[in-house]
Amino acid sequence: MVGTGWNIDLSGKAIIVTGGNRGIGLAISRQVAQAGGHVAVVYHSSEEAPEVAEKIAEEFNVKTKAYKVDTSDAKAMHELVHSVYADLGPVGGLVANAGVGVSKPALEMTHDDFLQQFDTNFWGVFAASQACAALWKEHGYQNGRIVFVSSMSAKIANKGATQCFYNPSKAAVSMLAKVLAMEWSELGISVNTVCPGYVEYVGQSRYLKMDPFDTDFHPALSFSTDMTAGMKKDQSALEAKMKDQVPLGRMSQPDEQAGMVVFLLSDAASYITGSDHLIDGGCTLW
Repeated sequence: MVGTGWNIDLSGKAIIVTGGNRGIGLAISRQVAQAGGHVAVVYHSSEEAPEVAEKIAEEFNVKTKAYKVDTSDAKAMHELVHSVYADLGPVGGLVANAGVGVSKPALEMTHDDFLQQFDTNFWGVFAASQACAALWKEHGYQNGRIVFVSSMSAKIANKGATQCFYNPSKAAVSMLAKVLAMEWSELGISVNTVCPGYVEYVGQSRYLKMDPFDTDFHPALSFSTDMTAGMKKDQSALEAKMKDQVPLGRMSQPDEQAGMVVFLLSDAASYITGSDHLIDGGCTLW
């Protein structure tokens, strides 16, 4: 993750990672722990999430705990951040990673589809951020770090995809980061986004079967990405589409997304706020 002579150190900080039990979120949780941070793995319904948190603690010798919370429930999120503070210690950062996508033709989209995506992808991100900002203000903490996991879909209309609410929800998240970065700068809080492109998916079940000291965390169960959320495509079709659209000619590994997130959580990013970081292999170049 880092080169010789330079180190990312999150020791003594608890980092809240929503959706931190699978995919990009799992890679972020692991890299936070690798950097010495304690990890609050926030999940919605997965029965395996507590075991994932335990394995991260075993693998990296840090404190972790899984918290079952609906991120769109603002009251529950405010309660969560205080629980994390009590359980794991001072909260140093938030990674708002949880998100959902509905893929079907626009003529078939419903108000419920809209609410499902914006409640999680936008309101849930705001509710988590508001809860952390309130906690930091209460404790006089002036070094809070917030990172939103947006998407390259915030910037483009994905060719061949039918997800007319997903893209706007992610665009709203990217703009929310800029607005909050401006408003909360006086509180010493930085807010940034990362925008993944195609990402190979590594699920929690696969992680739980790995040797706890296996450093080769790259095998993929299936092709899963923001751009194809909910689409019924087989792997070969997705791979062909990827090769056509990505200049680097391959999909990203989850760890390749997580590194930027951990950097933005660290003191090395102390002068960065309101920024949007594309990690898409050049997909949006054309």
